[in-house]
Amino acid sequence: MAVLQLINDEKEKTQYVLEGEQIVLGRHPNCEIVLQSGVVSRRHAQILVSHGTFYLEDLRSRNGTYVNEQVISGRHELQEGDQIRLCDVVLTFAFTPSALITATNQVGSEAVAKTLEVSNSEILNLSSSVEESRMYLPQEVEAEESFDSSTSIRKVASFNNEESLVDPSVKLRAILEITQAIGRELKVEKVLPKMLATLFNIFPQAEQGFVLLRDNELSKLKVKASRARGQQTVDNVAVSMTVVRHAMQTREAILSKNVSDDSRFKQSTALSRMQIRSIMCVPMVTPEDEGIGVIQIVTRDEQQAFSEEDLDLLVSLASQASLAVANARLHEEDLVRREIERDMEFATQVQLGFLPKSRPKVDGYTFSDFYEAALSVGGDYFDYIKLPDGRLAMAIGDVAGKGIPAALLMARLYSSTRFQLLTCPTVADAVSGLNEEISSSGLGHRFITFLIMVINPETHTMEIVNAGHLTPLVRSANGSVKAVGKDDSNLPLGIVPDLKYKSSTRSIAEGETLIAFTDGVTEAMNKKKEIFGTKRLQELFKTLPEEIQLVIDGVVNASEEFADGMNARDDTCLIGVHRAAQ
Repeated sequence: MAVLQLINDEKEKTQYVLEGEQIVLGRHPNCEIVLQSGVVSRRHAQILVSHGTFYLEDLRSRNGTYVNEQVISGRHELQEGDQIRLCDVVLTFAFTPSALITATNQVGSEAVAKTLEVSNSEILNLSSSVEESRMYLPQEVEAEESFDSSTSIRKVASFNNEESLVDPSVKLRAILEITQAIGRELKVEKVLPKMLATLFNIFPQAEQGFVLLRDNELSKLKVKASRARGQQTVDNVAVSMTVVRHAMQTREAILSKNVSDDSRFKQSTALSRMQIRSIMCVPMVTPEDEGIGVIQIVTRDEQQAFSEEDLDLLVSLASQASLAVANARLHEEDLVRREIERDMEFATQVQLGFLPKSRPKVDGYTFSDFYEAALSVGGDYFDYIKLPDGRLAMAIGDVAGKGIPAALLMARLYSSTRFQLLTCPTVADAVSGLNEEISSSGLGHRFITFLIMVINPETHTMEIVNAGHLTPLVRSANGSVKAVGKDDSNLPLGIVPDLKYKSSTRSIAEGETLIAFTDGVTEAMNKKKEIFGTKRLQELFKTLPEEIQLVIDGVVNASEEFADGMNARDDTCLIGVHRAAQ
């Protein structure tokens, strides 16, 4: 076990326990550790855990991640006492004995207070959808709704220990027995058979039993376990859906001491064929008050019918069984979640691997960029591609949508752009070939806005091809700002397969600065539903310093301040270039 201690927290000693295999730190509310600092990136850094070793990794944050005042690149193994700095947030990493970290998860006696109410239509759906595997389920004819004197009904919602008819020591022994049997099991398919086996020990007259659990996705009750005296499983078990439906709908535990004399069951061919004498059916409920199924046990022995005490005891045991099933399900869900998190972490690393690791070095020019996905992965793209003749291509794109589908297409765009640029005679031909490839890729109706700018450092010219992307902004040495290439823009990639794109060429003047961006910048929205907009960006651009890194940082900071804490609606990407004055 390890923790991060916020050491510059003056109000209280905030401690973050590092649990799981991936812990993301940043401003975004979906991060595992949310840092309240305006200069920290939304997803600033992450801690990865592998075989007890903790690694810190920067996620392309604007201001970098430091360990002991040394900026890190790649994965950095954390040691006891390391100081981690994310802008103005400083944390200390430490290993701590697990005994120092305590958590409570108490479940009181009211855990079985209620079963989830189910509407009549839902009950009918459930009752008609019971999976018949390993069960004998002949059709039943509905009888009248009232139970007669041979039937006992205990409202599970009102059951408590004070009303119990069972000797407390007997109940305690039974609860301990079933807890020991199933308490450590973490798989539902193992919990339920063990539970039935234990119930057969506690109720020696029980001859057959089963457990039905609700499948929330299919809205069905499914047979999850069955048992007969002397057998691990049984092929034919009497299931009265009249009883099951009543238990699920009314939240009542049902005891029939004499089924043959019970008017409710006179039309039940299932019970009569199996010659059932006495039956108990108890709803199962989780500590979160969710009805998840029923437990039913029966006997044919006329001399050993179930009693009121047996019903009370089964209600108590059902609560323990429900808790064990709920825990097992939570464990299974946690395993699935961890697997998804591992996949997403891997996808994030793969996507970050596509982005440039360093900025180009060209005499007389400086470059800067910024990238941040709205989710773990995104569809924005940028790249620097050095061409064989000494020219440099700057590319930026925005795949429609976000998340994994957009990220997959972004990966395709990355490799295809490089291939087309290196094999086609002109930039326009490269974009036309890229469009044809994307259109015929079979990836559905997805399009990509795309902009490529090829700089010739010898002639100080820039060739531009715009496929439906936002027009870049250029600021001259005198501070004036204008959009360039708007008239030459064409349709996005992936719409018309045989479209031929054209390029335009412009000179790059001394002291000139150019920025290109995706709509995550201009469409940033604040709490008043106002968007940042291109006009606001143009006015901001006029006021920013000459250094290109400060320009990019200024745009990002202004966009985030405008959003005022609102979650990013889209991925954000900017690239910029500045030609120095001689």
